[in-house]
Amino acid sequence: VMDPIWLSTATDNYAQFTAGAEELPHIVTKPFMETYTVGMGGSGSTLIVVILMAFFMKSRQMKEVGRLAIGPGIFNVNEPAIFGLPIVLNAAIFIPWVLAPMVTTAFNYTMLSLELFPKTTGAIIPWTIPFFMNVASATNSIMGGVLQLISMVIIGVIWYPFLKLIDKQNLAIDLTEPELA
Repeated sequence: VMDPIWLSTATDNYAQFTAGAEELPHIVTKPFMETYTVGMGGSGSTLIVVILMAFFMKSRQMKEVGRLAIGPGIFNVNEPAIFGLPIVLNAAIFIPWVLAPMVTTAFNYTMLSLELFPKTTGAIIPWTIPFFMNVASATNSIMGGVLQLISMVIIGVIWYPFLKLIDKQNLAIDLTEPELA
């Protein structure tokens, strides 16, 4: 439903950018939504989540799912995390999965409206382009990638306590299960 609106705002920005305008008219465009929301590991911005799982959690399930999900997560495909964590039908994980993108989208919008970082130029970037490269291409500036990195830190801070809670529960299960040969 929103794609036609976001595409028209992207088209306006692209026309202004190619005309050499200093100021681009729109913040919320299709590339903004693709790079600053789902462009950080898929819906829920889960790339940092799978990195935290793979390298900072202790339970076997968290480490294995995290390591399995990193490859696809780089290309914004997060089904391994959604079904492996699981996020689906998990009330505790629903909170950061919904909250993190809302917080970072509002943060990114604010940063762009304050003109601290560049707006998207209107170039339509495929959603599968990896993190940092996608927004650097969409903004024609490495500073877009810097804003995305800041957003990833915010996402990690939001998710970390929830991941630790699940990791603790999984560790208790790991200790009760016999080791597989």
